[in-house]
Amino acid sequence: MMSRKCPKCGSSDLKAPRHIRARGVTSAKYRDLNIITCRKCRYTEFYELTEDEVAPINKKAGMIIFFAAVLPTLIGIGVSVWLIWG
Repeated sequence: MMSRKCPKCGSSDLKAPRHIRARGVTSAKYRDLNIITCRKCRYTEFYELTEDEVAPINKKAGMIIFFAAVLPTLIGIGVSVWLIWG
């Protein structure tokens, strides 16, 4: 499908690649994958992303962790200190 043709039915009507992050049942490691699906026959293939394709995803994940976990923690500590010693 990387050649933009379905290997099953030969159609070139494919959905845009969708990104997923998958992990094995017994493994702590994860893999970033692209899913490509044929619109005509619904045949689906998974492709592992290259390092160049993964770099912006990891950067975005780092920002999400910062704003969802680190920043609220720092604000919570700062507000507590301000209320106690303010």
